Amino acid sequence: MTAPVITTDRALAARSVSKAFGAVRALDDVDIVVHPGTVHALVGENGAGKSTLAKILAGIESADAGRMTFGGAAYAPRDRAEGKARGVNMVPQQLSLVGELSLVENFLLVGERRIARRGAARRLLTETLGRAGVSVDIDVPTASLSQAHRQLGEIVVALAEGATTLILDEPTASLGPVEVGGLFAHLRQLCDLGTAIVLITHRLDEVRAVADEVTVLSHGRRVHHGPARGLSANEVARLMVGELPDPAPRTPRPRGEAVLAAEAVSAASDTDSALHDVTLTLHAGEIVGVAGVAGSGQNTLLDVLSGIRRPSSGRLVFGDRTDPRAVELLRGGVAWIPEERSEGLVATMNLADTLALYDAAQGAAEPRAERGSRRERATTALAGFDVRPPVPTLAAGGLSGGNQQKLLAARELGRRWQGTTDGAPRAVLAYGPTQGLDLRAAQAIRDRLVDAAEAGAAVLVASHDLEEIRAIADRVVVLFSGRLVADLPADEATTERVGAAMAGLDADTEETT
Repeated sequence: MTAPVITTDRALAARSVSKAFGAVRALDDVDIVVHPGTVHALVGENGAGKSTLAKILAGIESADAGRMTFGGAAYAPRDRAEGKARGVNMVPQQLSLVGELSLVENFLLVGERRIARRGAARRLLTETLGRAGVSVDIDVPTASLSQAHRQLGEIVVALAEGATTLILDEPTASLGPVEVGGLFAHLRQLCDLGTAIVLITHRLDEVRAVADEVTVLSHGRRVHHGPARGLSANEVARLMVGELPDPAPRTPRPRGEAVLAAEAVSAASDTDSALHDVTLTLHAGEIVGVAGVAGSGQNTLLDVLSGIRRPSSGRLVFGDRTDPRAVELLRGGVAWIPEERSEGLVATMNLADTLALYDAAQGAAEPRAERGSRRERATTALAGFDVRPPVPTLAAGGLSGGNQQKLLAARELGRRWQGTTDGAPRAVLAYGPTQGLDLRAAQAIRDRLVDAAEAGAAVLVASHDLEEIRAIADRVVVLFSGRLVADLPADEATTERVGAAMAGLDADTEETT
């Protein structure tokens, strides 16, 4: 069996597309044309309609009005399977690979070509890998692959299914700079073979780095379309969100008492680098940024600090408690924003219940007389974090990825924590807290993190965006292969020194706590 041949004479076009969900108008008379052999960037703030348009193109949602063509012929897929059959496939922001299965087994699970034999599936995937210039182990459980390789693996599976138009929803949200560069190189190689790529992104530098054309959506309407060349990042930002407010001013904060500490911790992980003898102390009023290429142990570190993973040696100290359980940390006021939203949200739970989820865990019984006000409190919180639509009865899974991120931030950073003096959290552990967010929303979350530190919380932020870390951190630590290799005050955390440490080179630093 041979891999499908990509043709270059087919453009995917949508004209005057509109879509509403109840009273919320997600798309209003939107046009887009995606040409073979090009990367078409689709940008806009959270809730602008990007995901809705992408799902309509892929056949996951149907439009209320408008028409689509593919290669000049009518295109109106009734479901995702029909979209795939025509060569249009979407790789979602939350990857759909089953972690316990290999890429070969995932392909057998979803392949519309009904390939029944492992050998045939393996040969087709191997051929597709070679054509795309990708090197990924297709025989190990995908949970053991790095985030970058899982992303590439999902793209390869889509190509093997016959995709000639790929829609990628925030593919770089969890990738570091090195991984992003590698992914873009592969995307350009696919374009050279004739593949059309729709790239949904909030990172404006990516638009300039890889896109050929740009479409900007705002409040469900197309406000710009044109070539990427010559379009400045500032102009794209203005089209997306208008004028941005100034960030919260940074004022020097005295470092307070130790709140949470990992002492000589080693810990194993099936999906990330194991930790080796890591010592890190988080202090009240301080923001610590954690840098490192993807898979360097960031998830393992946050799992240990949040009590989810027990260290194999060393200890975790929280106040006067040693090796506390996750529920003890929660009750003690430790907020947690994981890298994978699915670990912090229940898709079928409504927004009001999501925001009140911790009350029971903290032992706070809600008086019956006050239960009627939960919806009003939820509405206020949703509006405060600009979750769209701010409908308390909507299921969390019905939100776009960016709005799910804002919902998670609203629960962790916007609630009044029980057992603390002023309702502020004692510590905040956040991995990629602004991933998938537009510029305005990302800045608002960063301001909230600064506010938490100002209120006395010990804040740790892990991110693949080095500039984001440097913008808010008082101290920057670097992980490499599960070891803490640098610990720098903010004024010494230059791009060169942090970059060298991320590459495993001597950063000429001394570790401090």
